[in-house]
Amino acid sequence: MSRLNLRLWLLALWCMGLFFPVPLHSTDGPPTPPPLAPEKQGEMKEVRLTEIQDGDKKWVLKADNADYVRDKDRIVLSRVWVEIYGLEGGTLLITGDTGFIGIKSRDLTLTGNVQAKGPNYTFSSDEVHYNPQTRILTAPGPVRLESPRVFVEGKNMTVDLKTQKLDLAQHCKTKLRLSGGLWNF
Repeated sequence: MSRLNLRLWLLALWCMGLFFPVPLHSTDGPPTPPPLAPEKQGEMKEVRLTEIQDGDKKWVLKADNADYVRDKDRIVLSRVWVEIYGLEGGTLLITGDTGFIGIKSRDLTLTGNVQAKGPNYTFSSDEVHYNPQTRILTAPGPVRLESPRVFVEGKNMTVDLKTQKLDLAQHCKTKLRLSGGLWNF
């Protein structure tokens, strides 16, 4: 066979490979996913949930991962972001390392490096609970609250998002900004 014919024949075989590819693996279907841990009944990646009541959006939740745990009737979340709507003056954005949401109650708990940013303030805590029926947010442990004029540290904070009222059961420290400086009380 001449060199030109050999090149044409190899070129033709190569083109046929492009139009009629040979499968390199079995075509029986997608690979079987790895089994779930015994305590998990479902697992999801990049989750987004929206709570709507009476036609109004109440909150949107995003998480990197979610695991459904049937025996506890809740979804366990990691790297959580929640935006709560319907507040006077704007929304409340809360983030946390982990959390869970009750399937029936829709109660939400975030733990680990919890940060919240409201229309006029921010706060941080180790744990926050949100009850969407009562629209009450609680932080049972230590909390730091900051606004442009006030800094407060304490424990056991409750925020009623309907009435926009905050209660701090145990006060530790308050700093007030008056014309540029901070005053400690």
